[in-house]
Amino acid sequence: MLRSFQSTLSRNIHTVSKSQQYEPFFRYTTGRWLWNEEEQLRERYTKFNVEELKRVAAKSIGVKTCVSMIKLAEGGYNKVFRLIMDNGSVAIARIPCSNAGPAFKTTTSEVATMDFARTILNIAVPKIHAWSAVADNPVQAEYIVMEEAPGRSLADVWGDIKLRSKDKVIGDLVAIEKKLLGVICPIRSLPGCERAEVSGDISAELKKEAEERFVIGPVVDHAFWRKERASIPIERGPWKTAQDYLKALANNQIKWLEQHAVRRPPTDIFRASATQNSPDAHIALYKKYVDVCPYILPEDKSMSQSTLWHWDMHAPNIFIKDDRITSLIDWQSTWVGPLFLQYRYPKLVSYSGEVMLRHPENYKDMEKSEKDRVSDQVERSLVQFLYETETKKQNPLLVKVNDTPQGTTRRRTIEYAEDTWDGGILPFRQCLIRLERHWHEMGFDIPCPIHFSEEDIQNHMRDGEGWNEQADFWDGLEGFVSRDGWTSNETYEEALKMFAGLREEGLKQMTGEERSDFEKRTRWLRWPIDDDGERIN
Repeated sequence: MLRSFQSTLSRNIHTVSKSQQYEPFFRYTTGRWLWNEEEQLRERYTKFNVEELKRVAAKSIGVKTCVSMIKLAEGGYNKVFRLIMDNGSVAIARIPCSNAGPAFKTTTSEVATMDFARTILNIAVPKIHAWSAVADNPVQAEYIVMEEAPGRSLADVWGDIKLRSKDKVIGDLVAIEKKLLGVICPIRSLPGCERAEVSGDISAELKKEAEERFVIGPVVDHAFWRKERASIPIERGPWKTAQDYLKALANNQIKWLEQHAVRRPPTDIFRASATQNSPDAHIALYKKYVDVCPYILPEDKSMSQSTLWHWDMHAPNIFIKDDRITSLIDWQSTWVGPLFLQYRYPKLVSYSGEVMLRHPENYKDMEKSEKDRVSDQVERSLVQFLYETETKKQNPLLVKVNDTPQGTTRRRTIEYAEDTWDGGILPFRQCLIRLERHWHEMGFDIPCPIHFSEEDIQNHMRDGEGWNEQADFWDGLEGFVSRDGWTSNETYEEALKMFAGLREEGLKQMTGEERSDFEKRTRWLRWPIDDDGERIN
């Protein structure tokens, strides 16, 4: 009996030791938050059975054991691990955090989308070896185990490869966009999940396979499930028409604002304006948005067709080998929606400076620093030119999308409509004002259905002063502190000290109840500092 007790105690100690050893796998360790850190860390804390994940990964690729596991990366919604097996082969494991989106749906959507892109569209996407969309499994968490993307991340090599190599990568990028563009997914009237009926440049056999194996379900983007939205009955699709989607954004937000919007007190340092703090003001603006909804999207229906698109085709998500794209990763929250809203001009090739397609005649006489600057300008110009030339040839519909009158304002109006309470009412209102102002430039011969009076414009300008000050403040902190308070581990102490100084300045300018309230709400910034500005521990 004593031996049995000792054996049990030994196992328990071993289990605790293992759990402590793997704690950095469960916690978010990439940075810190200056405020609301406890909540932020809780959302990203995901405990799971590491040994079982190793076993599942090894079994899924037909090897005996996993001999090494490291946390490769973590973002706001997932943790990514690299597992090395006893024969040297590698697998990638992805564990979603609780804030990634709805349980079950988020993982199943990502798995299905990657499988669809790889098997139906023939896009280079990592093959999935094993997955579970429920946490009630030996791993004790949802997971996806997939092959490692071959090659190197384009973010690591783009600045070093030659222009002719970049031309090949651009060609592959345009080819991927053509494959996505060539598959249209019409939504029928059945509720819940719709059959993934596709049309475009794919074989009849693959069309049949797509219809038999895949369905289009509700969106899993966390914007539709964040905070109380997960528990209230809002519209998450699939939608029959693009107009239905646009109106759903407003209906969802109005419902949330009426039930859950909490006003910030006047002393809140993140309170931009009285209008921003008024649920009624937001609702009134959403009603204007609903009135103009039928006209925001282009009249050309081909630009509003339901299309699957990868929203984030930037360098870190693209892998290359021998100048060819070998893998496109990060398909989470990808959805089928109106092409006009889906397409994003790739950051990889975007250039906003003066276009210069060849070196000037006096190039040889320039100083080295000037030569380097001009050469960079020429290369960036040529990269954009190559992409636009190939797109015009292969995907002319994307050119039409890009050339839509007031296209940026139209798109941003819809983007800002997703959440004005946390995202900001001013940019949303500014877009609606611009729509009215440029109404006839968009080709309409009827009066604009919404109107802002001169008084409305003046009030908007006054609100904008405070908003612009905040925007300038955060722009100045870009790369140092983000708007949600995130900063790197290395800059945490410096950032905390800076905000503590701002708090002290604010307290000096307040008196009475206002000062007392502000002091309580910013107590998280309190930091004892001596006369020399050093922290007192």
